[in-house]
Amino acid sequence: MYLSSIKSISTDVSLLKITCFAWILAKLMSFKLWTSDRIFPVLPTFDFISVPNEVHLFLYSISLFGIIYVFFVPNKKIITAVLILEIIACLLDYMRWQPWQYQYILTLAFFLFAKDKKQFLLLFSFLIGCTYIFSGAHKFGGSFLYTFWDSIILRKIFSFPSIIIKNPIVHYSGLLLCLIEIAIGIGFLFFKNKKYFCLMAITMHLIIILIYGPTGMNYNLIIFPWNLAMIFFSIVFFYQKEVLKIRIDFFKNKGNSIVVLFVGILPLLSFFDKWDHYLSFNLYSGNTKVLVTCVENMQQYPALEKYKSVVKNNKYCNNTYIMDINKWAMDELNVPIIPQERVYLKMQSQFNKRYPNIPNTFVYYQYPYKKENIKVLR
Repeated sequence: MYLSSIKSISTDVSLLKITCFAWILAKLMSFKLWTSDRIFPVLPTFDFISVPNEVHLFLYSISLFGIIYVFFVPNKKIITAVLILEIIACLLDYMRWQPWQYQYILTLAFFLFAKDKKQFLLLFSFLIGCTYIFSGAHKFGGSFLYTFWDSIILRKIFSFPSIIIKNPIVHYSGLLLCLIEIAIGIGFLFFKNKKYFCLMAITMHLIIILIYGPTGMNYNLIIFPWNLAMIFFSIVFFYQKEVLKIRIDFFKNKGNSIVVLFVGILPLLSFFDKWDHYLSFNLYSGNTKVLVTCVENMQQYPALEKYKSVVKNNKYCNNTYIMDINKWAMDELNVPIIPQERVYLKMQSQFNKRYPNIPNTFVYYQYPYKKENIKVLR
C-alpha cells in the first residue's frame, strides 16, 4: 500500500513527507530536549540567551504543528516558519543540533529555495550521498574497529571469543563496512542505476535497527526514525522515473555553491577537528572526544546519583567517582551530547551554575585510550 502511494506522489513531495514524518517522531521521542524543565542543563549558544520554559514549549509546539501541516500540505510559507522556529530553538540549546535535526532542516530549506523540482532532487541527492560518504570515511580507522566492530558487533552481538576477534583478518574486515557506506554515497551521487546501492542502504539501516533496537542493545532509540527515513529515501530513489545523477554542471551552478560548501567541503575540516563532527555526519566512528565528570559528594542531588559510578575511578579521575555525561543526556533527553569541546565547556559552565555544591573536574578523552589523550577541561 505504502509503496504504491510513493509511486503516485511526485518524488520531491515524497521525500518531503518522509522527512516530516521522521521529524515528527524524533521530536515526540525527544520532548525533554526541547524544554528547559529538566535536570540536564540547557546549553545556550550565546551566554546572554536565557528564556523561560514557556518560550521553549511555545517554539516546540508551534514548530511541531507546522511540521505536521507540511506533511499533509507542502506550503512554503509554513515551511519558512518551521525553519525560523527550529533555528531559534537550536540557538537556545546546543544539544538540539543533532545530525538528524541538521539533515531535516537542510531538506526543508532545499525544498523552499530550489528553483524547481530537479534542483531540489539534485540538492537532496547531494546531501544524502555526502552523509554516507563522510559517515563511512570517519569510520575508516582503528577507533571504529575497536569501539564498534570488535566490542559491539563481534563481542556483544555474535559473542566471538577474544582469540578470534584478535585475528588480524577478522579485525580488519570491519573496514569493509566503511567501504560499503562510502560506496552507497558514491552510488547515490554519480550512478544512473541506483538499484544495488539502494538495496545496500536498506540492508545496512535494517541491520542498524536490529543492533540498537529492543531486540539488540536497546540503545539510542532516537536514531530509529532517521534510519527508517533513510530506508524510505532509498525506496523513493529506487522507484523514481527521473535519472538523478550529479554532473559537473551541478557544481558550476551558483545557486548550489552554498550547499556544496556546507555539505561537501566544510565537513572535510572535521577530520582536523575544525568543523563540527555531527554537522559532518561523523557517526559511531569512536574517534570523537568523550566527556565525563569526576565528582565526590552528590547526596543533595539524588536525581544525579544514578549517573555516578559505583566505585571510584583512577583512569580518568584521581580516585574519585566518575559521572557519565552522555548516559545522563541519553537517559533524560534521549539524545547524545554534542561531541565538541566548546559544548563541553558550556556544559561545565552551566553544570557549575546549576549545581554549585558539587565539586567536580570535567575530563574528556578519546581513542587511542592512552594517558596523553586524557585532558582536563579548563
